[in-house]
Amino acid sequence: MNRARIALFLASRAASTLGDQMLMFAVPLIVYRATGSVSMSGLAFLCEWLPRVISLPLAGVLADRVGGARVYVVADSVRAVACLLAAWTLTLAPQQAFAVTALLMALCAFCYAQAFIALEATVPLLVSKADMPKAQSTLQGINYGAGVAGPALAGVLMLWLAPAQLLWAAAVVFALSACGVRALRAARRIDTEARRESVLAGLATGWRVLRDTPLLVALVGLSLAVNLVVGLALATGAAITVGRFGLPDQAYASLQMSVGVLSIASFLLVPWLLRRCSVYRLGVFAFVVIALGGLVMGLAHSYPVFVAGYALSFALCGLFNVFIRTERLHWIPQAQLGRAIGLIVLLNQLSLPLAGLLVSVVGDRVPVQQLYLAVATVALVTFVVLRRFLQRHSRTALPPDLAPKAA
Repeated sequence: MNRARIALFLASRAASTLGDQMLMFAVPLIVYRATGSVSMSGLAFLCEWLPRVISLPLAGVLADRVGGARVYVVADSVRAVACLLAAWTLTLAPQQAFAVTALLMALCAFCYAQAFIALEATVPLLVSKADMPKAQSTLQGINYGAGVAGPALAGVLMLWLAPAQLLWAAAVVFALSACGVRALRAARRIDTEARRESVLAGLATGWRVLRDTPLLVALVGLSLAVNLVVGLALATGAAITVGRFGLPDQAYASLQMSVGVLSIASFLLVPWLLRRCSVYRLGVFAFVVIALGGLVMGLAHSYPVFVAGYALSFALCGLFNVFIRTERLHWIPQAQLGRAIGLIVLLNQLSLPLAGLLVSVVGDRVPVQQLYLAVATVALVTFVVLRRFLQRHSRTALPPDLAPKAA
């Protein structure tokens, strides 16, 4: 695959990520404006993330069986159509805002899982393990750019449009993403051979890989802790902005944009950091800052302080992901990559719907900022428990030229 085709593939990924960011901006506002309830915001987040998580094993099997290009095209095509139908329905029946957006996000979440695992299984076929940190940081850069462009574009559009009308724009970028990947006919060459294996058998394969590799289990523990902090912020960011601090919808756009700006700044430092420290140290630093960001959000008495904590937690997720994704590729056999990662990401992301469930159950009775303090404390305790084991066994704890080669 030449550079032009790789560039088109990455551009399509950028469009897809932009669509995700626009949905993440629009849906919380639609739900909170329609219901005025923090608990309902948490329930909407649960409806979004539960289908995403439980569909991950299927995504892993599909990635190994039919390859990334086909999965991408179908997933983003379905999301484009779903956004169009939801926008049209909300125009006709605005009183059904919660039901429509919950159904939309459930469907889009299922498709997101398929595209995400397809990406995870495809990238290792395009680049060597030695170049994996650079490749993963490039993908994070795409996410960061979308993190700025998505809220910025949404904030500008909201000068003329209601939050529900942003779904039309999301449909357009998902359609562009699907068309871009569809144009890559040669991309089918990167697909793995089809495997005649059921979803349950694929899940069992992934489980065996995880069971036999304690380091992967430790990485899952770290990811669960991070996602609990991030999930709580995603579920309540709009409600805290509009409800707790009484600010307009455009302020929520500034919150999202601050994440993107700081994320890009951290991304630009990745090459410099990787020349001076190991991928492992980069990941550990990011994890600690994410947890500290949760504490800052929990203690914030003003909106600028809350924005600072929010930005710290989200901006450093990219650096943490570079570590997690690079490290686990040293341990997972290529032949089981899709199925193993499908299971691992399923476990990693269980704490996201858990965060939504937590908010939906107690969000209207317990101050949300107390929940931030609790989950940040859980994350820090998790790190203390796992730190010595990770430092001793991580293959990314050494500089790239000294790290042992993957099997």
